[in-house]
Amino acid sequence: MQTSRKPPPHAEALLIAGLVVIAILIRWAGWREKTGDMSIFFHWHRQLREAGGWRGIGSEIGNYNAPFLYLLAFTIYLPGPLILKIKAIFVIFDVLLAFFTYRLAGLRWPGSRIPAAAALVMVLLPTVVINASFWGQMDAMWAAPALGGVYYLLRGKPWVGVALFGVSLAIKPQGVFLFPLLLLLVLAGKIPWRTLLAAPAAFLLLDVPAVIAGRNPIELLTIYSMDRQGIHVPALSLRAPNVFALLPSSPRDDTLRTLGYLITAAMVLGVIYVLIARAVDLTQERVVTVAALFSIMVPFLLPGMHERYFFLADVMTLVLAVFVPRLWFVPLLVQASSLLAYQPYLARPNPPRLPMTIPATLMLIALAAAAYHLLREALANQKAQTTIPNTPAALPPSPTVVVKQYADLVEARPKSDSAALTALHPTPGANTNLAEPRPKSDFARR
Repeated sequence: MQTSRKPPPHAEALLIAGLVVIAILIRWAGWREKTGDMSIFFHWHRQLREAGGWRGIGSEIGNYNAPFLYLLAFTIYLPGPLILKIKAIFVIFDVLLAFFTYRLAGLRWPGSRIPAAAALVMVLLPTVVINASFWGQMDAMWAAPALGGVYYLLRGKPWVGVALFGVSLAIKPQGVFLFPLLLLLVLAGKIPWRTLLAAPAAFLLLDVPAVIAGRNPIELLTIYSMDRQGIHVPALSLRAPNVFALLPSSPRDDTLRTLGYLITAAMVLGVIYVLIARAVDLTQERVVTVAALFSIMVPFLLPGMHERYFFLADVMTLVLAVFVPRLWFVPLLVQASSLLAYQPYLARPNPPRLPMTIPATLMLIALAAAAYHLLREALANQKAQTTIPNTPAALPPSPTVVVKQYADLVEARPKSDSAALTALHPTPGANTNLAEPRPKSDFARR
């Protein structure tokens, strides 16, 4: 009995539609959840309303930059419950994440089903679903433009790519995690130096409406200063699965904090140095690998990190698996680490006392795997470029080139030019028996 009939053409579309409906229903299931951070957003919303709605964007409200207040003020004029309006805006950026994932996957696998599959996986990633819909966080707001920046850099549009990096930074300071990638591309000559101006230009442009509304520009431009942001995370780590979860508690937190900044800078510059010194060809796969590596490395080494600051690593490693399928396990490790770090929220009010060393170890393994893959290929690439072929099939057909490559194998003996030419190119009718003693060189005996 033959059963090899092709499925109807609409079957695949129906399955995709079913997955999209599931992604929507999962988010709808969590819209009633109100967390402590959502309560803070409610307070800022009330302050904006009391300040006159749109006019309130000129007031110093909260500790987020102006672009977030624009969106929060926009919800004042929308109908419906406030919690639903805020989370709906956050979910829009989930869709933007899926869009850029689709476009990125299309660069690697054009004309295939993989881009659509990657986009669906993105909107169904556990941490992506939980972050906006249940937890009420806005990490997709800064991760989406960062992902878009990588896409446009790969497309050869550095002005747009760098500008999106600036948008990511304007929304949240964690957007700086991928800025080392820009430094690498500039030093490697892949993008012009002048394109770096697009990042501060985008940052400043997004602050213009708040300044026009009356906000102090100096206060706004210094919103990311350590004096104003550091007070919100006095500990070395706030449930972040990073290196500080692996270290015992110490009374010298200030010293460890300073060391954390310096070691992070040293590690980032070290990776860039190896890639530049080895003149590694920065292909699309390697650029994505570098982006994924920095999205893990920077929050892993920096002090004062929240568990949510690995959100960019969650989404960037999925893109990494699309470009480098052999690293399929890296996003699984990062997802597992992030979910275990989320457990105090997921298991409220009585969360299990899981040691943070477990998710931190998983994140360390993911970091080591990405770094090993990148640096091993960098070193192997250099070795392949400098190794002289040693098989006859790889040699050029020219006798002159053959002699040049194998000259070190010939013993240094006095020999006339005519004798050498006779050995290499015997004349017709001459005795060419290489076993006879007349040719004296080892090359001739070979």
